[in-house]
Amino acid sequence: MKLDIDDKKAIVEILAARYFAQQNWKWISLKRDVDRIYKSFDELVDQYNAYPYMSKDWYVENSASKNIHLCNKWDELKQFVDFLKAYSEDFDFLVSNNNRKMFCITTSDGEITDTQKRAITEARNMRCNVFVFKANVPEELDFELLQVGGGY
Repeated sequence: MKLDIDDKKAIVEILAARYFAQQNWKWISLKRDVDRIYKSFDELVDQYNAYPYMSKDWYVENSASKNIHLCNKWDELKQFVDFLKAYSEDFDFLVSNNNRKMFCITTSDGEITDTQKRAITEARNMRCNVFVFKANVPEELDFELLQVGGGY
């Protein structure tokens, strides 16, 4: 069966997620979870506005959603959310290793678009590492369709 571009991209993303898990890295898919990050940010703003006697840093540090945004301080979270609003489409994953944020682009052909190149530059300006996870995915996969006989 011939694989299309979306199939290949999905396979590479699965491989990358498996690699992150094997390395015991914290990671989130920006394709699936970016809205959760925005929602978490909005909830923290609402909490602070309702109870401003605690610092914004305290709310970020003690938030239940800390594992989603991987931030410890308010300024870091604000800058991160602003960055994602501009560039989240250009990355596939946010990864944390020893409290160091990294962005990941997945690819099956090694190609990086011009917009991804700009996003990489901006991420590096924020002192975030960026890496490309490239996996060689074949153009076609073999399979068999087996018939099961019997009374079930």
